[in-house]
Amino acid sequence: MAVGGAVKTPPNGPPPANPQSSPNLVSFDPKAVVPSQALYLQRNDTIGFFITTNQTGCWVRINYRWLTPDGEIKEGQLDTGVFSGFIFKTITLFEGWLLSFAAQQFVIGPAGSWAFLQAQIYRGAAEITLGDPDGIIWQGYVPGYISNGWPGTPSKEIGDGPGVLRSITGTVPGAGADISEVVPSQRRWTLLGLKATLTTSAFVTNRIVRVLLDDGANAFYLVGSSVAQVASTVINYTFTPGIPFYNDLNGSMALPIPSPTQLKSPFRIKTNTLTLNATDQWTAPQYLVAEWGTWDL
Repeated sequence: MAVGGAVKTPPNGPPPANPQSSPNLVSFDPKAVVPSQALYLQRNDTIGFFITTNQTGCWVRINYRWLTPDGEIKEGQLDTGVFSGFIFKTITLFEGWLLSFAAQQFVIGPAGSWAFLQAQIYRGAAEITLGDPDGIIWQGYVPGYISNGWPGTPSKEIGDGPGVLRSITGTVPGAGADISEVVPSQRRWTLLGLKATLTTSAFVTNRIVRVLLDDGANAFYLVGSSVAQVASTVINYTFTPGIPFYNDLNGSMALPIPSPTQLKSPFRIKTNTLTLNATDQWTAPQYLVAEWGTWDL
């Protein structure tokens, strides 16, 4: 990596204290150059790739092409290796024009897996720190099986697009405990539906099932069934956006949730059952969400 270039020197400011050790091989009058899609990079420019993912054991491969000052087209490949959460990797071209890059998940995760990539430019080795780029080239989701990249595919924000559909099996609560599902870190959900079953013990009292949504501490939505569940019964409950309460009289009830129900980390989806007995038992909830990444931690 070439070092010693001027770091963020203002256009009309003082000359750099440490000029480049050698001149560029390409020189031109910028006023006479027509802008093009290809990106010209100097010797003290670095390309950084920031990738965040919703899966454990993600692996992204990035293939790239550039044009040297001698007119030769070269290819390179960057492998992230296995990572979870997020990762930051860099490449340098020494000098030339970046022509393209294509990224794809090298190891395909389970259904609903995604990785979001942001390509950045850094000026000078001292400036290669996460979150301090000099420019953004492209950003977008990298799905499994197919490639995405620059140029060709429009750049997308992390919250753009239809999201990824995920069917999630939640956690079985302990006996006498309510359901509590937490939106994972750096996720944004639209809850499309949730189903769970409550089996009540022989303890004689009426249970009133309620669905509660909170931001991790403060509840912002709470609605309950208008029909009680009695002792020694099994009822299937469905929480669905935009529908009224419904009891089919055959062991199933539907409770309304907001339409749309939009959640982010650390929001929670909970049941809040009145007079729940210590021996009553909820099953693991099964729910469907549309998921995006988010920069919120």
